[in-house]
Amino acid sequence: MKSVRNLILHFFIGIFAVLTLIPFAFALNNSFRTNHEIYHAFFGVPASFHGIIESGRLVLQGKEDTTVAFLDDEGEEVQMPAGEALREHWDTATRGYTLGWEILRTYLLNTLFVVVCVAFGTVLSASIAAYILSRYKFPGHRALFYYMIAAMMFPGVLTFVPSFMVVRHLGLLNTYWVMILPYIAGGQVIATYIFKSFFDGLPEDLFESARIDGAGHLQLYGNIVLPLSKPVVSVVIIMSIFGAWNNFIWPFVTLMDGDLHPIASGLYVMATSQYAQNFSTLFSAYMVSSIPLLLLFIYATKPFIEGVTSGAFKA
Repeated sequence: MKSVRNLILHFFIGIFAVLTLIPFAFALNNSFRTNHEIYHAFFGVPASFHGIIESGRLVLQGKEDTTVAFLDDEGEEVQMPAGEALREHWDTATRGYTLGWEILRTYLLNTLFVVVCVAFGTVLSASIAAYILSRYKFPGHRALFYYMIAAMMFPGVLTFVPSFMVVRHLGLLNTYWVMILPYIAGGQVIATYIFKSFFDGLPEDLFESARIDGAGHLQLYGNIVLPLSKPVVSVVIIMSIFGAWNNFIWPFVTLMDGDLHPIASGLYVMATSQYAQNFSTLFSAYMVSSIPLLLLFIYATKPFIEGVTSGAFKA
């Protein structure tokens, strides 16, 4: 009976998984297709994959030196080696990716630079603040901690206009700093809470032994706290990367220079430009932009789960 129940459960989970992946498969398939193909069949197989290109029909068979017939733009038959025809065939299928990468490369580099700075700044500032609040009981430390975590109750849209006015008066508009500094400031609230929850569980005997040996604040923080906090550091890094990567409205409003846009707002700018007329280029850009997050999901799932289950979150 239990095996039947598990079979039914896995069946429905598989159905939901397939439904979830349909948009991804749709974008991947259409990244190899022309506008003409998309208009006539949304879910058809790319014509270039079975030998048909815009200018005619290409028959691929035999070995490298086999001569095949190829119709050019004027409809005249051209003889060429199968290897050369295959390269022509592949270039046609990946034309959207070639153009999409040329446009997306700047946006991707901007995003990588921003998320690295944000992740480093958030971990450094939040871990130091959490270390002080956790290990040193100065007057008012509890009230200060409650004051900090109270900021989590305010939605981001409520502070959007004040934040914009602050960065404008500081002269940060249209710079990388207009993304890096607000992301760090906004992300260190939850990060401080996570770090402090973890630091509170560290035994005091470790710190007492280190103090007896003459360790100071920096030695305690660098040689004891950080090495023991690798799981929770992974959690904060992943959260910071996802938060900075997916933020759209803030860079879209604060950046006027198109060369500074990250992925999220850059894709929107691309979709409203002349490239919007070429669906293959748009879908190719969407697929390329999803690769870094897909790799992060594959390799960061295990450390993220380890960080969550190791005491990073406590009631």
